[in-house]
Amino acid sequence: MKLLLKFLNTKKIKITNIYRIFVNLGPGKFTSLRISLSVAKAITFANSADLIGFKSKDLINKNYKNLIKLNKNKSLIKPIYSS
Repeated sequence: MKLLLKFLNTKKIKITNIYRIFVNLGPGKFTSLRISLSVAKAITFANSADLIGFKSKDLINKNYKNLIKLNKNKSLIKPIYSS
């Protein structure tokens, strides 16, 4: 959390101004995904923000424009854990 707050401070973004969060649902390590989801959900509930989940395969070749297509999907699906 400390690292997140430092990042937001560096970018001059207030945590209360976050209105949409994209979170990677995996595949990935169990603990990493759980922590990311927990922080994202906490910010979502505190700010009444939208929480949008995506999978790693949605960002083939780091094409972040694919996230725009996911913007309409506002339901959080189960993460995919790997070992």
